[in-house]
Amino acid sequence: MMAKKSLKKVSLISKFFSKFLVCVVLLLGILIALKASPSLREGLYKYVFQDHFSFAEVNAVYEKLFGSSLPLTGTDRTALVSSTKIEYEDSKDYKDGVELKVTDNYVIPVIKSGIVVFAGEKEGYGNTVIIQQGDGIEVWYGNIKDIKVEMYDYLKTGDILGETNGSKMYLVFTKDGKRLDYKKYI
Repeated sequence: MMAKKSLKKVSLISKFFSKFLVCVVLLLGILIALKASPSLREGLYKYVFQDHFSFAEVNAVYEKLFGSSLPLTGTDRTALVSSTKIEYEDSKDYKDGVELKVTDNYVIPVIKSGIVVFAGEKEGYGNTVIIQQGDGIEVWYGNIKDIKVEMYDYLKTGDILGETNGSKMYLVFTKDGKRLDYKKYI
């Protein structure tokens, strides 16, 4: 029994160490390439800081190739999850998205996994959480009573964002700064 536990610890440590080494090698390679080529550095700077860079896509590729980015965490069996289907009574266009009529204090599920890129107040939408999904689509969830997530949290499909403030919920779907038709996604 003791041998299995120590082998499991060694396995976790070796996984962590190998992932760490791969990251260090990639980082050093990128830094050397950027130092050697000013045009590459300017292009990367423009892409990351001026264009629309998708951290969620990078995270999805990383997890596909290497597994979880946090190797020492276990599964949280107490996490709140819900159906990914949003249940609503009525919908109508609202600003850049849609206003859904839901039950009072409706529990808002995450439609698709992604990284929180904004959590705060948006004019006309109230408390809003913006999640950048792995496919590059950003989803705005508006009119949340109390925001329970923070910037850069990775949320999985079905995780709970919070409750609506009343019976209205706002959704906006965008990709590369362009509005998408919500009917394809809810």
